[in-house]
Amino acid sequence: MTKQYKSEALAAAHEAALGLAEAGLMSKRTMRAFDEMCLTPVEEMAPEDICALRLR
Repeated sequence: MTKQYKSEALAAAHEAALGLAEAGLMSKRTMRAFDEMCLTPVEEMAPEDICALRLR
């Protein structure tokens, strides 16, 4: 599953932050804050909704 960003600018900021986190220069807490700021939220779905989506 690919990441969906709120905008292209936030995608660039998130990718830069991810590079810093992978290099050990940014804490996991700060990376979580970037995730919340830059990525679109994941919607919770009921099992019936998932089944209906797959059967379309």
